[in-house]
Formats: sequence, C-alpha cells, structure tokens
Amino acid sequence: PSLKECQEEAGEEVLAALIEQGELVPVSAEVIFRRTDYEDMKSRVKSALTEKGRITLAEVRDLFGTTRKYAQALLEHLDASGVTIRDGDFRKLRT
Repeated sequence: PSLKECQEEAGEEVLAALIEQGELVPVSAEVIFRRTDYEDMKSRVKSALTEKGRITLAEVRDLFGTTRKYAQALLEHLDASGVTIRDGDFRKLRT
C-alpha cells in the first residue's frame, strides 16, 4: 500500500509508531515498505549489482514484478542512503 493508504488504514499515530520501531521503512513521501521486504529488496538489488555491475530501473521493476513507481522510490532511497549511485540510466554499488 501507499503511505497515504497506510495512514488511512492504521491511523497516523500507529503508522508513526511502526516507523519509529523500525517495522516500516518509508522510502519516499508516497511509498513505504515493511522492514523485512525492504531488507530483502535491498539485498537482491545488491546481489544483482555485484553480479552484473549495473542495473536499470526497468530491471529492478522486473526483478520484483512491481511498478515503476515502487522501483524508482526504492532506487532513489538506496541512492540517498549510500548503497547505490546513479550513473545516467544505471545504478551501481557505491564504493
């Protein structure tokens, strides 16, 4: 679900508590993941990058069978947190 859907379903206080406890990871203003899903996706992106050297947004989208919106939010978050670095249309592991 989107961040807005989570707020509507659980309420802002519950959502804030889950984020504070680390159960949920907001990766953008609109996208949030469960910690376990986020860690799995991060690990799979890192593995793909270790194997291939670089990865595109479309490849990440296909890797998870998701939409561009969620793949892009994940990749931008990984860039911001220092895991990856954007190089044109590709992402590489930050060294």
